[in-house]
Amino acid sequence: MIKKRGQSVVVETDSFLTPSSTLLDNHFDEILETIEEIRGLIALLKSRSSGDKTREEYEGRLYVALTHLDHHVKPAITEWDRVVDRMPDA
Repeated sequence: MIKKRGQSVVVETDSFLTPSSTLLDNHFDEILETIEEIRGLIALLKSRSSGDKTREEYEGRLYVALTHLDHHVKPAITEWDRVVDRMPDA
């Protein structure tokens, strides 16, 4: 099993993104956790031979992780655009 990270820690409290978009923060947390899982699964797959019986399970889990990543990246981009559009012009 791949260990997941804890919640991200927001350091800069004066940031425009922090108070205005908890949705974006949630997507970033999910993206980071999923990237870690993908890295772990890729490492496992690289260490397995093509005839290994567990390979199919890891490939399936990798597909699920990639789909989960896609599920969070697209809305994160949309939310990012929404937040940036609300920022005052410099």
